[in-house]
Amino acid sequence: MWQLLSRLVNNKLLLTQLGKQCKRGLSSSTEKKLNVAVIGGGRIGQVHMETLSFHTPLAKPVMIVDFIEKVAKSTAEKFGVAKYSTDFKDVLKDPNIEAVWICSPSSQHSEQIKALAAAGKHIFCEKPLAITLKEAEEVIAAVEKAKVKMMLAFQRRFDPNFARAKQCVQSGAVGDVYAVHLISRDPAPPPIEYIQSSGGIHNDMAIHDFDIARFMTGSECEEIIAYGACRVDPKIASEGKDIDTAITLLKFKNGAFCTIDNCRQSPSGYDQRVEVFGSKGLVRFGNNFPNNVFIEDGQSIRRSDLPFNFFMDRYTDAYRNETKEFVKCILENKEPPTSGRDGTAAMAMAIAAKKSLLEKRPVKLSEITA
Repeated sequence: MWQLLSRLVNNKLLLTQLGKQCKRGLSSSTEKKLNVAVIGGGRIGQVHMETLSFHTPLAKPVMIVDFIEKVAKSTAEKFGVAKYSTDFKDVLKDPNIEAVWICSPSSQHSEQIKALAAAGKHIFCEKPLAITLKEAEEVIAAVEKAKVKMMLAFQRRFDPNFARAKQCVQSGAVGDVYAVHLISRDPAPPPIEYIQSSGGIHNDMAIHDFDIARFMTGSECEEIIAYGACRVDPKIASEGKDIDTAITLLKFKNGAFCTIDNCRQSPSGYDQRVEVFGSKGLVRFGNNFPNNVFIEDGQSIRRSDLPFNFFMDRYTDAYRNETKEFVKCILENKEPPTSGRDGTAAMAMAIAAKKSLLEKRPVKLSEITA
């Protein structure tokens, strides 16, 4: 009898567990998914499409757009997306698409954001919002008028190292922030053709550092002094009309200072380091490596490998985290953590830095934003 009762009890428990699992499966399968599209099938578009397709269960890519039909078609096939197009206006016509990831060339962002906002689509945009501050303000006004959500892709904020350092600063671990030091160096210069149209080192490279400086200090920049030279490749100066090595000093409204150290070539690979120093101490972190293996012999103790040599590898988690966060913001009706205002602030800092470099003097942000 006891054996019979035991079997009955065990069977009841098993049925209860199966019932719970079925409910969880039903809930997961019926949970609302966000229908999304990606404009731009290039390198960064592929990254976001992969995250939306394979790492974000509550998102469903339904269209990919690229002006090169072969790219649009192959991307759709690669990720199992039902529709592809060479015209972003097809996204506007599709009522099922709720949010759009803009990964197109910078010169197209302004037009696309305005059109998408007017069509009621939520927008995730790779930087920049626009080419000029005036255009950027027009874009923000269009988004606010349409009452859609827009998030600008400053991916470093979503990297585990940057995010944890910010948490430490916010918790008061360093006390009042006195100084921030940012090192940001690329493994190799980009093509001269890119530099000729990028707006210069402060616009295409240091703009991430300008955003992180605001992020870490929690304040707005009021004055910038920039120094620079061409030390890596003389063609960057003669043909690109730019510099490749820069030191930029920022003064913030809360009294904090920040130094930014940029170079277009680092022999040891992608170099990304941060230190935040304050009244109680400091927080800092160094480069990410493919592994934690060290070699120890009679000559030295050293790492077995160099840091990550490509920003896509260094910031894999960050790119995924920012995309998943925007999906969450839309579904939960929350404000995105990075906005168009963050984009215009960093853009104004880049303009001020370039002006300081050319005119060899400190430049107040009020000169740029007035």
